[in-house]
Amino acid sequence: MATGPSGTRTRGMLNWRDFSIVHKLGLLLAFNTLTAVLLIAIVFGVSNAVARYRWTQEQLHVLAQVVGDSSRAALAFGDRESARQTLGALRANEAIDQVRLLDAQGALFAEAGMSGRHSHGGSPSERLVHAVFPADLRVVHAVLEDGREIGRVELRAHLLHLWLDLLESQALMALLALLLASLAVTFGFRLRRIVTDPILGLAEVSTRVSREQDYSLRAVKAHNDEVGALVDDFNHMLAEIQIRDHELRIERQSLQQRTADMQFARDEAERASRVKSEFIATVSHELRTPLTAISGALGLVSAGVAGVLPPRVAEMVGIALKNSRRLSFLINDLLDMEKLLAGKMHFDRHVQPLMPQLEQSLADNQTYAAQFGVRLVFGQRAEALQVEVDALRLQQVMANLLSNAAKFSPAGSTVEVNVLPSGGTVRVVVADHGPGIPLAFQPHIFQKFSQADASDTRQKGGTGLGLAISRELIEHMGGRMGFESTPGQGARFFFELPVWTAPISQPAALPLPRPAGRRRRRRPHILMVEPDADAAQLLRRIIERAGYRVDAAHTAALALELSRQKRYAAITLDLMLPDVGGTEFIARLRGQEATAHTPLLIVSARIEEGRQSLDSAWPDLHWLAKPVDQSRLLAVLDQVATEHRAPHARVLHVEDDVQLHEVVRAMAGERFDFELATTLREARTRVALERFDVVILDPGLPSESGWDLLPDLQARQPDTRVVVLTGGDISEAQALQVDAVIHKGHVTPDELLDAIGGPDFSETEPSPL
Repeated sequence: MATGPSGTRTRGMLNWRDFSIVHKLGLLLAFNTLTAVLLIAIVFGVSNAVARYRWTQEQLHVLAQVVGDSSRAALAFGDRESARQTLGALRANEAIDQVRLLDAQGALFAEAGMSGRHSHGGSPSERLVHAVFPADLRVVHAVLEDGREIGRVELRAHLLHLWLDLLESQALMALLALLLASLAVTFGFRLRRIVTDPILGLAEVSTRVSREQDYSLRAVKAHNDEVGALVDDFNHMLAEIQIRDHELRIERQSLQQRTADMQFARDEAERASRVKSEFIATVSHELRTPLTAISGALGLVSAGVAGVLPPRVAEMVGIALKNSRRLSFLINDLLDMEKLLAGKMHFDRHVQPLMPQLEQSLADNQTYAAQFGVRLVFGQRAEALQVEVDALRLQQVMANLLSNAAKFSPAGSTVEVNVLPSGGTVRVVVADHGPGIPLAFQPHIFQKFSQADASDTRQKGGTGLGLAISRELIEHMGGRMGFESTPGQGARFFFELPVWTAPISQPAALPLPRPAGRRRRRRPHILMVEPDADAAQLLRRIIERAGYRVDAAHTAALALELSRQKRYAAITLDLMLPDVGGTEFIARLRGQEATAHTPLLIVSARIEEGRQSLDSAWPDLHWLAKPVDQSRLLAVLDQVATEHRAPHARVLHVEDDVQLHEVVRAMAGERFDFELATTLREARTRVALERFDVVILDPGLPSESGWDLLPDLQARQPDTRVVVLTGGDISEAQALQVDAVIHKGHVTPDELLDAIGGPDFSETEPSPL
């Protein structure tokens, strides 16, 4: 069977490549012998034919010359008969077919014809000769007399005998070649054992080894020739493979054992991971939920919601609040680090201006820094820069850096925040004037639980996780974090983020009109009288985030003018005004009909002196000392501005922890009417029968998911604001289904008010399209 063009074997055809080596050797010997003899025969026959052809030609030339010389007299005297006799003498030469004698003018003078002696018929060999080879040979000789041509002799001889002799010799050579080839094949087959048997034996052993995988087999060496060397190499290779196969079997058994051990270890690791995940979930819900209730309740009591506390009680409540928050930070750090290591922390990155985020960080941490006698200030700013970050995670990083800088800075110093753009990145630097970082500790500054001085850290507070978490958060947002420090000269911690550049040729989005009949809520209006620009900015941010509209005045004259133009729910003021004294300013406010009964909240650094001089004249004043406690400020504002609010918004709180519900209710204040649903079934019933403005939802209800309530809300109350209050992380897709997400571990009153839409619930007025 032969192999066709497509690679398959063709039936009915024999492929010599598939012959055995014995047959191949025999065919090779026969072919070589036959080819050699045939080539010799051809070369010999051709050379013999050429030699005989030339000899015949020379003989004819000599014969023509003799005839010419003999016919010279006959030509001279015109004796034709004598010329014919001379020519007739050539009849004895059987090779001559024709002889002619021409005169000087080329006319025939005499002729001796032998026609019919050699016809083109005859045997097949003669016909073959006449068909293939030239049949005759012609010779012309000039007859000269005294140098003058008097005639010519023409001879024509046949070459049949020449070619027949050549064919006979070639036939004999062919027979000889076949005989020699047969003898070569015969002797080749008889001598094959010397060459082929060792090779066939080697092939047989190779086949058995391949089929049986038995590497102990060996080929037999017959001679010390090249085949013998091949057999030695083959046997050596088998010995090496046998050794390695034995080692491989042992290694395979060991590997199987190790694989079993690794499988067992992996199963144990997965079990431990499940246990850890369950523990984290338990900590997230069962520990952070009551801790939130404790912190929230203590914060409200400390802020004066339950009335003025005795000094000793206030001190103890403050200690409890401080430590509850410290415990909350510790739990949050541990859980955040675990999520980062497991790759499960959710990042909700959006493009947003950088400076407002940093300003908010300074405002949020200013109170914390004030307890150490430290001010947080901006050094170098960079406006109009945008970055793509998770705002919550960026605030977490800034809180870590600012709190560390404040804790380790001497009282009376400042912590500077510098924003330094460079090319396509922006560097945010937090610099303090503390003792700096010891050289020996600097390589370990970003390691988990690293503390340069354990005793000092216990004094200042902290887990040793803040910097490690911060660096991980920054790197997840595409940036990097580092520091510079010289012992005794403070420390400079920085992080770099890519600057976001708006795509070119993007059409601006057109504002969408509000739906017809849509109402927006008017927020209570507060007049803030504050001469210090930084303090005014901080107070404004705090009050606006709590749901109020704020007008600011830096002088008494501007404040009086504004108070005559608008009606305010409350007025906050500092007694140290640049144009009018505090006592005179309050007298003017009380003397105006518009502000005669407006609640006044004194926010001053000289609160004791002010009380002594003003409480007797105007006992309805409210006092707050600088630096301002945000919770107390909002609690007082909420209390004095209640009568200016519209009917309360209804809030459904879906939460199985009743104590946490009470804390959330107290944080939100009296502006909201809270209803509690402890199960998903109860929540569905109330959503079907009642109308709510806000639904606060805990996704981690026991044995059920709060997310299952969303379809009911979308179907029955699509305009209801949905807020998720959770102790764990949620995905970006889940966050897009609700209006706001807040975390139990660090919820504050102002954050809660922002989330549930505190700014939106007051008197209604038509909104412009």
